[in-house]
Amino acid sequence: MRTENDCERLIVNGGEPLVGSVIVHGAKNAVLPMLAASVLTDEPVTVTDCPDITDVTDMAGVLSALGCRVEREGRNITVCGCCRSSEIPLALAKAIRSSVFMLGPLVSRTGEARMHAPGGCRIGARPLDIHLGGLAALGAEVSFDGDCVVCRADKLRGADIVLRYPSVGATENLVMAAVCAQGTTRIIGAAREPEIVSLVNLLRKMGAAVRGEGTPLITVEGVSGLQGAVCAPVPDRIAAGTVMAAVAVCGGRVELSGANADHLGAVISPFLGAHTFLVEHSGVLIFESDGMLSPTDIVTGPYPLFPTDMQAPFMACQCYASGMCSMRETVFEDRFAHITELRKMGAEIAVAGCTAYIDGSKGMHGAEVAASDLRGGAGLTVAALGAKGESVISGLRYIDRGYERIEELFSSLGGRVRRVRRDR
Repeated sequence: MRTENDCERLIVNGGEPLVGSVIVHGAKNAVLPMLAASVLTDEPVTVTDCPDITDVTDMAGVLSALGCRVEREGRNITVCGCCRSSEIPLALAKAIRSSVFMLGPLVSRTGEARMHAPGGCRIGARPLDIHLGGLAALGAEVSFDGDCVVCRADKLRGADIVLRYPSVGATENLVMAAVCAQGTTRIIGAAREPEIVSLVNLLRKMGAAVRGEGTPLITVEGVSGLQGAVCAPVPDRIAAGTVMAAVAVCGGRVELSGANADHLGAVISPFLGAHTFLVEHSGVLIFESDGMLSPTDIVTGPYPLFPTDMQAPFMACQCYASGMCSMRETVFEDRFAHITELRKMGAEIAVAGCTAYIDGSKGMHGAEVAASDLRGGAGLTVAALGAKGESVISGLRYIDRGYERIEELFSSLGGRVRRVRRDR
């Protein structure tokens, strides 16, 4: 299915320093599960400071298709979660990976959840077995009808659930399923990301009894029902990190308002050095770079380690470093698609298994490249901002999933970036 932004391209003329200020809005990865949680009550739930991106629009579409009333006023989205259906339509499930967040809330609320295999970026297997195994432990009957997964339960019951991997999505799904289950649920080996803490903040405002968020052990005491609430998501640490990556490559000075330095530890660390300056003042992160980058080896991992979502934007930085460095990807097995495109820009990258070895000593030049996933597209944009000459980036439907008008973001800082339409 082609979308409007399949016919659009980014034209980037690199080499300009980036100077100015950016407001870091709510995190995509926090907003999506928070919106899913709205179906756990009939009362209005408002999520504030939502980014204007296609993933959020698609999640609102999922909720509307289930029968909920969804209203957006500026950056605030209010959902009245009166579900009249338990099946997520095929087209919407294919459009957004985060439709998977509806499994736990739907089976809890309606006794059934039917969902076709979710879509999203092609970055690896991303299996649902951790989600489904946890729901089964809570008493759901899991079956398959073609490519549709079906979960049914008259009543979910608390249980001890041991996650074989600290999956963020599974942790969030199981917390949402457990908040109205009978008895106590313990999620052992839970993911610790700030976005999970954000979801629990909302659930607690709705009347849920959850503790331990942000640690490997989350305990949920089931309650009989939930109420409406208003809650803000955590700031988008990946959007903030992407801006920092661009400044590191181009040089300049940018103020990031709203960014939470406590959530950015592993993201910030690789940027720090003799050629960069970072200070936090009155809730604003000020990041400055002279555009000279030292080689830095990175390994991705679950929070609080370096996030896999920052792998591609930081690899773009490594392509400008003064020597050899490496990037080892441990979260997804197929998240190196952007390397082929970076090579078109002159990058010298060798791959052995899950590790990429990058020689950035020769710099980069403009080229015509295509994004094939969200963060890879962001990485190509960062690379193009620092490259000599003009780059043309296609595949904007991926970038638009997680970045709000990325061309306006960087052009407001002095980057030469514009979005153009190409005839169908």
